[in-house]
Amino acid sequence: MAAPHFIFRGLQVAARIARPLALASTATLAIAIAGCAQQPVRIEDSSLSHERDLTAALALPPPGGPAVVSVIERIFANAIQQDIVLATSSTVPGQNTLRVQFFGPMGSSRGDTTLTDYPPTEGSIDREMRRALPGVSMVRSPLFAQNAYGPFGYATGRSSSGDLCVYAWQRLAGTRSDATVATRGSIQVRLRLCQTGATEEGLLAVMYGYTIKSAIAGETWNPYGTAPAADPRLGTTGQPIHPKGLTGAAQITVAAPVEERTPRPTPRPAVASAPAQQTAPVLPTVPANAPIVPPPPGTATPQAVPQVPPPPGFGN
Repeated sequence: MAAPHFIFRGLQVAARIARPLALASTATLAIAIAGCAQQPVRIEDSSLSHERDLTAALALPPPGGPAVVSVIERIFANAIQQDIVLATSSTVPGQNTLRVQFFGPMGSSRGDTTLTDYPPTEGSIDREMRRALPGVSMVRSPLFAQNAYGPFGYATGRSSSGDLCVYAWQRLAGTRSDATVATRGSIQVRLRLCQTGATEEGLLAVMYGYTIKSAIAGETWNPYGTAPAADPRLGTTGQPIHPKGLTGAAQITVAAPVEERTPRPTPRPAVASAPAQQTAPVLPTVPANAPIVPPPPGTATPQAVPQVPPPPGFGN
């Protein structure tokens, strides 16, 4: 009888121990379910590009140029790329875009894929123009062009509707004597611009006047190269520097005050009056048989008037 009693007591002890554990497990499960219900649902974005605020643009067109419509950004393992979409007034398919690529250290925000950074070649530019301007025959300009950041190339063409298009390219990178490419970094710029009724000079004004307004943090990142040295004469004793304009030294002279003289009135020439014409007095008509009356004494004798004798037989 001792053995069954021992087994029964063991089962009672086990039940007493298992009951709190079961309650604890149930409470833990309920808390976990409640915690999962309170957490917000997180939506994963599969897109590699994201729209940024207009103020976050890496570069801007010149004042008075096309307006910035949107900024699409993508971060790579070695670069950050922005498509700065500009206002479009053209029938050519596609968007006017200023594409800017900054190559350099991305830090913790780096992406998974890398972006190639090669100097522009004829083949690569032709492929880019075919993608950006399908159906538009583009012709490269043989002329040298340079803006504030250095030389750039461009091509022009007209669409079937007559709209003028410009595709320009530029790469900014320090020389190899400055530092390695990995530490200096570089900037690639592409401009795709079409407009109805535009001129080549008007479209190129965007490439001449755009401004890069951002930089990658870091003392070694400098795609602009070494800044030119200042004039060695600056601050040196015995090296006078005179202010000069584009045409040489400017001579400032003060002219003597000129006394303003009141012009004398010019006398008007006298107009000679024409002599008055004397008209002969009109004499009354004397009938043929009128008597001759002599004038009173003291009066001027009038001019002799021819006397006509009366006809024969008159008065008989």
